[in-house]
Amino acid sequence: MNVYKLLGIRVRQKRKQLGFSQEQLSELCGISSAYIGIIERGHRKLSVDTLVKIANALNVNAGYLLRDSVNFDSSDLIEKTAYMLNDMDEDEIRYTYEIVSNTRKFINKKK
Repeated sequence: MNVYKLLGIRVRQKRKQLGFSQEQLSELCGISSAYIGIIERGHRKLSVDTLVKIANALNVNAGYLLRDSVNFDSSDLIEKTAYMLNDMDEDEIRYTYEIVSNTRKFINKKK
């Protein structure tokens, strides 16, 4: 599936989840409701400016809207997490470990 189709699906899902009509979203973005429909159907390329307006109106980041189309590299998150851990005291590290450990157990039970 092409990038614009996937983006459109994500925009429509989030818009509906928030209970917005296309008209309401278009007003928040300052673009026409017809253009919102075109975007949601993946029929037209949109500018970065429009993508940012839509993301802001839906209160999500652009990565959320593009997550089906962008390859994810976890190494950046691992590096950021290691940096945070280096700045913590022993108790904070223990608490963080417990949170991560329990979260992982919960996720594994869901599988």
